[in-house]
Amino acid sequence: MRAAPALILALALAGCDSPAKVAFADASVTLPDDPAELPEGPGRDAVIENCTACHSPSTMLQQPRVPREKWESIVGKMKKLYKAPIDDAAVHAIVDYMVHVQSQPGTAR
Repeated sequence: MRAAPALILALALAGCDSPAKVAFADASVTLPDDPAELPEGPGRDAVIENCTACHSPSTMLQQPRVPREKWESIVGKMKKLYKAPIDDAAVHAIVDYMVHVQSQPGTAR
């Protein structure tokens, strides 16, 4: 009776010697161009210093138009939930910038 577990183990391990049935191929991805700079506006430097490590300019510029209170909530969420290293002194300037940029024609949805 003790031979049965050993036999099962031997049979299971025998399957490990079979050749792989999956082949991996190299692939390349072409990312879309992104604007090199954010448009001028009040608080732009705070956004560059605190936000561009994680967010591209196009990502920031394509956000839905929302009121100031929502931007305050979003920046707060980045700090608290995602642990973004945003300087407390920069929060107001970041919100000012996003509100300003979204008020310009053609910069936000």
